[in-house]
Amino acid sequence: MTLFKYILGIAVFWSCSLVEAAPPEARLHEKHRAFFKTYCLDCHHSEAQEGKVDLETLPLSITNLEQAELWQKVLNALNAGEMPPEDTEQPGNTEKADFLDDLARTMVTARQTLSDSGGKITMRRLNRREYRNTIKQLTGATVNADSLPNDGGSGTFDTVGASQFISSDQFEQYLKLGRSSIDQAFERQAALVQEPRVFRVDPETTVNVESLNSMRKMEETNDRFMRWKAGVDRAAAAPENRKIVASILKENPKLDLSAWPSASAFLFYRHAHKLNGAPDPKAFGFRDDNDATFSFQGGYSRKYAYMKHYAELPHSDRGTYLKLTWGIQRIDVSPKPKDLPPGTYRMRVRAGVVEGSPSYRHFIQIGHPQRVNQVPAGFASLPISSHQVTGTVEQPEVIETQLEVGLHTPKEFGIQERQPTDGKSLRDAYNRDKRTNGYGTPPAIWIDWIELEGPLPESGPPSPLRTILDTHLAAATHSEAQRARALLTDFADAAFRKAKPDATFIDKLVAIFEVRRKAGESFEVAIRTPLSVILASPGFLYLSEPGSETQPRQLDDRELAVRLAYFLWSAPPDEQLLDLAQRGELREPEILREQVDRMIADPRSDELVSGFVHQWLDMERLDFFQFDVALHREFDENTRAAAREEVYKSFAHLMRDKRNGRLGKLLKSDYVFINGLLATYYGIDGVAGDEFHQVKLPAGSPRGGLMGMAAIHAMGSDGVVSSPVERGAWVLRHLLNDPPPPAPPNVPQISRLEGQVLTTRERLLAHQEEAQCASCHRKIDPIGFGLENWGAAGKWRTEDSYQVRDGKGRGVGKRRTWAIDASGAFHKGPEFNDYHELRDLIAQREEDFARGFTEHLIEYALGRPFGFTDEDLANDIVRAAQSKEFPVSEFIHALVQSRPFQSK
Repeated sequence: MTLFKYILGIAVFWSCSLVEAAPPEARLHEKHRAFFKTYCLDCHHSEAQEGKVDLETLPLSITNLEQAELWQKVLNALNAGEMPPEDTEQPGNTEKADFLDDLARTMVTARQTLSDSGGKITMRRLNRREYRNTIKQLTGATVNADSLPNDGGSGTFDTVGASQFISSDQFEQYLKLGRSSIDQAFERQAALVQEPRVFRVDPETTVNVESLNSMRKMEETNDRFMRWKAGVDRAAAAPENRKIVASILKENPKLDLSAWPSASAFLFYRHAHKLNGAPDPKAFGFRDDNDATFSFQGGYSRKYAYMKHYAELPHSDRGTYLKLTWGIQRIDVSPKPKDLPPGTYRMRVRAGVVEGSPSYRHFIQIGHPQRVNQVPAGFASLPISSHQVTGTVEQPEVIETQLEVGLHTPKEFGIQERQPTDGKSLRDAYNRDKRTNGYGTPPAIWIDWIELEGPLPESGPPSPLRTILDTHLAAATHSEAQRARALLTDFADAAFRKAKPDATFIDKLVAIFEVRRKAGESFEVAIRTPLSVILASPGFLYLSEPGSETQPRQLDDRELAVRLAYFLWSAPPDEQLLDLAQRGELREPEILREQVDRMIADPRSDELVSGFVHQWLDMERLDFFQFDVALHREFDENTRAAAREEVYKSFAHLMRDKRNGRLGKLLKSDYVFINGLLATYYGIDGVAGDEFHQVKLPAGSPRGGLMGMAAIHAMGSDGVVSSPVERGAWVLRHLLNDPPPPAPPNVPQISRLEGQVLTTRERLLAHQEEAQCASCHRKIDPIGFGLENWGAAGKWRTEDSYQVRDGKGRGVGKRRTWAIDASGAFHKGPEFNDYHELRDLIAQREEDFARGFTEHLIEYALGRPFGFTDEDLANDIVRAAQSKEFPVSEFIHALVQSRPFQSK
């Protein structure tokens, strides 16, 4: 507990107040009060505050950021022509121009006055992603950081210090995770001295044997049930049971004995105990009537024909066919846990697809198995990975992937055919198939064998912890205390990103080590506790950039290296960055530019892509809904993951292409980045495998750019139907940098139209009948209508339909189908006849897109919300990028070269 209090006591938040001497006054001339009174205060006075804007009490002198931001909104609204509203008195051109000119100049002065003043900058802590990557780089261990808080929220990035909170419970969690990573690092190293082991599963000697044993049990159960049933049938036919049978039938109107062996006939045998002279089910090995009936109905009747059909298929003597339902659906690789120490493993699966099976079923997924009542039942969590099967049963191919095994991760893996998480839909499909073919769902994938090999030798340079341990553990010329001090000092230096650890701190760590040694622990075990304390200390958890109380200061080169690395890699700086920083050369513009290019080209910058793009585009919404499997069978977790990756790969390509990486290609492009799974989903031929490739699109394709991606349209739905409102608002917010205001309270919901068979357009136009809705929906809805050719899961369509649903989601009544009308017009802007024209119009607004992108990039990189005082920085970045036709990398260069990025 003393240790914990010590760590908690030295965790502090640093802030700085930055001001400039003798700033000029930012004040709008008194004459402009009349302008406000005439054109603004009817709606924006203190009582009405329409849009939550009160202009009546807004002073003409701008003395703080809140006032400045409100004045900036006034300027933006007037410049855009949004205010005053069309149906109110309008100022004359000269009067309006005079006001706007004075206000614009006042805002320039306000930015100079308020820049870096009065704002408290909260010191940044490592977020989940950065913590995981930093632990990995430092120790070589992979930790599960899901127990840590999910930073960000309220519209901010997870890099923003003000949204990063911490508690005593969280410090305890850091101690646990730190100790886990240290233990894991020691165990990984110990395991690497052994030769990698290979664990092999041959289905013909494992799962096929289990299937045959299950079938034999079903046959034996069937024999016992049929003998018991014959006795029940004889009893039911006896005269003395006539009234009892009639009573059973009357009490169960759905019971139909003539429908044997359907469920309606089975129901009768659950009442066998009511019959005089009925045989005792215990004499046939059953507990009671229910057990006898279920043993047959849930076993032999449901599964036997299915399993028999699979067992008799060709090539079952040398492999197995994966089942989607009933029976052994999954193949497990289950070594003893002690045989899978932490490390990296290689899994190989030799497989082929069944000729004639649908292409969307040509995928396997790997995950951690779960069992329900000792029966295989899918995965315990989302699949780890999915893979396209491109071989055939006659010529199977080997699929290879790598898996990480941690100290506390499951040490068992399963392979199954790709499938939705909704088991009911699979069973419904199975029952439909069984009614058609007599056995159930046909096979699609054949597995020859599976191998798991590892742990594999480490690739790349050793982790800092490994190097430090190798250096000091063998230093026999020094005492234990000296070795411990040197080891802990070097590790703290690495963990603190070359910030020198305090000597008192090291003294306390050595004291902890000595306590553990006296308790009987070996040197290697005793050193782990103080090592884990380092990983829970503020020097590790926080990006230390001490500020000044009076003046902004330039970051030193080490601090710049750290800020740059966490911006582009979400990880610590590497040796090359630190060497340049130590020599004082990193800040030189040409060297800094070379380093940014190098870091962007490095695969570690994928962390910038997934971290920034995911939050910039609000992609957390992609995980909000489970998609209705009956309507969107192919949009499962594998497709969802691939659709997300398409967005990331498209941005990463532009970021790394210095010549042709124009930001506007996210608005419209003549190519896509897809793998075999997405190619199958999109109906694009000639693409196979798990890797993403750039694929040229045919002329006139609706794909290409964000608005052609399944992920974007899936986010604009509820998993069942598309939402033009969500999509239109998303386009305004993220592509046009014109975010709609939040909906006012007490808005009439279109749920009042539930039960009326209307088209989507008819349903949403009802919003605009309400005055409080029209001002926003006239901007949002037309864009959403222009995207209606995309279904809820991002597939192209030309028709849509609607049917009233009951409380269980089942369609009732007549379905209405209509041809999609994607025409519309921007509010105060051009018309468009279809989706293609809409996309072209949006692609022409690249500068608006660039501005919104820039504001988000600034917030992500600087770790604070984009504010009024950042206007000049954003303008400078956009101009720099525009001068080179908006390459994505140029936005990054301009930001990194700026004074705000290099200052505290």
